[in-house]
Amino acid sequence: MDFDLLDFDLDFEIGTDSPSILDFGFIGLRFLNLGEVPVMLWLSIFSLSMWMLSINFDSKIEINTVMDYLPLALRNMGISLVVTKLITQPFKGYFQFTPPNEIETLLGKSCQVTSSSVSERYGQAEMEAEGAPLKLHIRSEDSSIQKGDWVRLSDYNSEKQVFYVVKINQES
Repeated sequence: MDFDLLDFDLDFEIGTDSPSILDFGFIGLRFLNLGEVPVMLWLSIFSLSMWMLSINFDSKIEINTVMDYLPLALRNMGISLVVTKLITQPFKGYFQFTPPNEIETLLGKSCQVTSSSVSERYGQAEMEAEGAPLKLHIRSEDSSIQKGDWVRLSDYNSEKQVFYVVKINQES
């Protein structure tokens, strides 16, 4: 027997453009900070508080069946949800993802031309960034821009995905 025997996928799609009842199911998760903090942090705090409640409140109770433990587990789960919400509340803003190198932040910055020349149809430049340098496709109406010149990003064409540049005077 192989583990691939247990490998299966369930793919289904609910195709509606209008709001549905499923949209409201995730409001509770957002209220409990589940979309705002990492899941592993949230689960760690939740399981730790659930365990501490069980140890402190339920250690002396005699449990014979699962039905004896069900009300205790529900109580501990409810209290743990509140405790987890309160503990994770200060962490809400710290884990926001901001995409690096957005177009708006790149405009106005300078870069160095790496292609032999820049024209209305072709050109490439390299910009220093955190980590590896960015390779950008650039265009210009100024035909005097050559390899090694410094240019400033002035505009962006989203259809062609190219930056328009102007040459920076390097006479200083």
